[in-house]
Amino acid sequence: VALLSGGLKGFRSQSKKSISVTGMAEKEITSDLIVWKITVNAEGSTRSSAFTEFEKAARVMRQYLQTHGIPEKEITMSSVDISKRTKDFWDEDSRKYVTLENGYSVSQTFTVSSNELKRVEGVYQRISELYNSGMDFSSEKPLYYYTKLNDLKMEMLNQASANAYERAQTIAKGSDSKVGSIVSSTMGVFQIVGLNSDEDYSWGGTFNTSDKEKKASITIRATYSPR
Repeated sequence: VALLSGGLKGFRSQSKKSISVTGMAEKEITSDLIVWKITVNAEGSTRSSAFTEFEKAARVMRQYLQTHGIPEKEITMSSVDISKRTKDFWDEDSRKYVTLENGYSVSQTFTVSSNELKRVEGVYQRISELYNSGMDFSSEKPLYYYTKLNDLKMEMLNQASANAYERAQTIAKGSDSKVGSIVSSTMGVFQIVGLNSDEDYSWGGTFNTSDKEKKASITIRATYSPR
């Protein structure tokens, strides 16, 4: 019993002797994929007339994109959506609002996905030219992605681990000790925010898609035994 008691005391004593640190790594990255969505709309008094108008508008949009250097392989299209339009008006006789059918609307979303960011940005900036032709469409702000996230994460994990070890060495030196073997290591938050932005970091991780230039960061929590 005495031996067992002494062993437990020794175990507790050793378990308290540890150096816990948080290592961090940051890297500026440039997006390598741009995704831009444009929705083409058309209306008509009948289903067929609405679809005919839509086909004309969709053809003009497709030709415009290809003429300005966006190949067909970089364009995908959603299924065509056709829906009834309604109009409400106040009926004096019945003293209530009455809903009547008011033709049909047709829409389809064109999605441009490309690694040629500058080319797509140029077309995005000029797309308003089509409004002069009377087309009804909406253009969303492009989204920017970095496609090599797995490689980036592995690279930064290595850097964060090295940073954690350096911090542990600084702490050990200040307490007249040395860093021994690693006891545990846990990856913290990996996130990407806009470069030079006021975007907040989040404990759940933030993945910015609105900025082309970004900053990636990762943390790692490590515990070392002193020697």
